Amino acid sequence: MKRRRKHWRDGFGTPTSFVLYRTPDVWRYAMYFSGAIVDGYLAQPSADSEPGEAQTAAHGKAEDLAGRPLTISWEASNEPGWWTGTITAERMDLTLNSAAD
Repeated sequence: MKRRRKHWRDGFGTPTSFVLYRTPDVWRYAMYFSGAIVDGYLAQPSADSEPGEAQTAAHGKAEDLAGRPLTISWEASNEPGWWTGTITAERMDLTLNSAAD
């Protein structure tokens, strides 16, 4: 079985936005990178769950796909059952931990 690579390693970069919407059967999503779109559905939570639960699951999915911590600011859309998220990457701390003597 071929192992799936993380999208940020494929050159997509940091995702910029996320769309989350409820269908009768599942919560679906689309994550937008510069020049690419990744879409799919959330296995959990169920379609009848609260939006906050789906947003938490979507946040985890976005971090998994991006391969790093992200911040997502959610906003309700004009369409019922749809939310959009603006994504920013968490700052990476590149300082070395050194013990002061």
